[in-house]
Amino acid sequence: MNDRLNRYVEITSRIKCGRRFCEFLESGGTVWDQPVGSSWRNVTAEAIERERLTVERLERVRSRLYPDLIVKEVTIYNH
Repeated sequence: MNDRLNRYVEITSRIKCGRRFCEFLESGGTVWDQPVGSSWRNVTAEAIERERLTVERLERVRSRLYPDLIVKEVTIYNH
């Protein structure tokens, strides 16, 4: 593969990974944080929001850089 296609695959993989992480958290996964000197706290909602924003940014970048390569993503799980 050429460098351009490699970069497209990298961005697409990061998008898919981010989506799956959000799905995992939305289905009951949790993220905990312990700031220095404080007790543990649940930051799941913040992690989901942060990851969603990252995915949205990556999708915008991908659509600007690779408008000719983007195809609708279809998986065996789509109905």
